[in-house]
Amino acid sequence: MMITMDTPDQPITSYATPARRRGYVRAMHQIAAGRSPGIPVRVYLSAPPEFLTRPSWQHRIDTIRAALPTGIELLTYQDAFDPAADYHPQWAALAETLDGLVVTGTRRDKRRPREQTLGPIARQELITMVSAGRPVLLHRTEYGLVPVLDCRPKRIGQEPHQRLRFTIPRGWSASEPTLQAALTALDPVDSTTAREVPRQGEPKPDHLARPFAAAPRQP
Repeated sequence: MMITMDTPDQPITSYATPARRRGYVRAMHQIAAGRSPGIPVRVYLSAPPEFLTRPSWQHRIDTIRAALPTGIELLTYQDAFDPAADYHPQWAALAETLDGLVVTGTRRDKRRPREQTLGPIARQELITMVSAGRPVLLHRTEYGLVPVLDCRPKRIGQEPHQRLRFTIPRGWSASEPTLQAALTALDPVDSTTAREVPRQGEPKPDHLARPFAAAPRQP
């Protein structure tokens, strides 16, 4: 995967190639065009367990909800899971019903404010949704929502405890076409509004999945 270089004189807005960004925008527009009027849009907010007990957690949820299209159903762990039951079958069932994913991750180094690390569970949730072609957005308080497509991924550790570190582009802007396309894909369609159904048989864009998968084992 080619990574665009970031320089002090010319901060980049995405680590993805232009071709991958165009493919992502097309895929998001196809999702939007195929959404049926009146069908709910469900987005899951994945966060580290320690976030759930912080006094600022509800404010974080409200901020993310305000940044997403009006009318979506934003789910959190407390809404979607029974803590007394096995997580994995619950996630498999939930993922089938989701239209998108927002991940938060943690910041380990205050000197690197653009880096965010996902734990093993959040990484697998991301891979599930990316493989299904659904929009996945990284939320950072300072930057808002950022499509993971535009971030630089780095795998850390080994399976089954492998984590995923993302770096947000230094020149990131909320006006970027990838974010606008992702938000369009998550926008519920009013029952009075009709959209053109996308053409069938078009190849699925290869815009995300491989950078986030586990590295192949060496013989």
